[in-house]
Amino acid sequence: MAIAISWLAASAAFPLSLVGAAFGQAIGALAGGCGWIGVALPVDRQIWALVNQPVLNFASLPSAGGYWLGSTLLPLAVAVTIISFLPRARSFVIELTVVQIAWAMSIVAVAWAPLLDIEDGHLVRFLALHGWPTALVWLAPAISACAAVLPTLRLLELTRRRRSDSPRSYRLLVVIAHLGIPTAVWGALVSVVRGSIPLPAAIAAGVPLAAALVFTWLRFPRPYAYRLELPQPSEIGGLVIAAVILASIVWFAGRPLSDDRSAGVLWAQPHSFNNIRPWIEPQLVIGTEADRPSK
Repeated sequence: MAIAISWLAASAAFPLSLVGAAFGQAIGALAGGCGWIGVALPVDRQIWALVNQPVLNFASLPSAGGYWLGSTLLPLAVAVTIISFLPRARSFVIELTVVQIAWAMSIVAVAWAPLLDIEDGHLVRFLALHGWPTALVWLAPAISACAAVLPTLRLLELTRRRRSDSPRSYRLLVVIAHLGIPTAVWGALVSVVRGSIPLPAAIAAGVPLAAALVFTWLRFPRPYAYRLELPQPSEIGGLVIAAVILASIVWFAGRPLSDDRSAGVLWAQPHSFNNIRPWIEPQLVIGTEADRPSK
């Protein structure tokens, strides 16, 4: 039962990580003076918050720092704060959900995404524009490994509350079942959509997963301190609804199209200084038909 609930939470948390990354880039772009006009949420490519830039060379300006780094920094902030600092009801379902959200944010948005597009990815472009070695992009999975310890810790606390004498082999199986399998399924899904295994991204995702397993081997923390409510039908129903809505958003705003293109969504007209990539086919959902993007 616990694993089924955890996988259900993961099915909502993984697409949520793409939405969170897009919000992060959008917030950074807005802070730099851009106008937020849409999103592209492909699972097999770097997500993009679609914006109208204030000037043609905006990407190289100091004010564009948040635009390039926001898709990593916001999910990282969520990953390191949601478990310990977010007030919530003491519910077993909610605890598993925040574990999965923290895990997905650290794995997908912080480790996986920066290595998914090593030519036009946000972090790679930021490093290149500032004259820094693009190999520094591999710091992302190292940072993710630190963040991934937190959901692993909470999962082990919940495990010890239920079974205080768990051997290492059982603890490793728990982490693999709750965190490793959803990660593998996500990687398989992306590989199917992409048509090939994104090897750099897969290696990057393996770094925090390995860190979680090493931590599990070395530590078995004290049991979770509070008594948790048993799963309620309303909570399970809420997770199902959230998973369906988030999957639908990602499909509508990032589904693969013909000619190696991906869908995007616009809610405002793009100007000449927009950041719409050539492989994004945007659909205007409000107003008249969108003009063909300039680049």
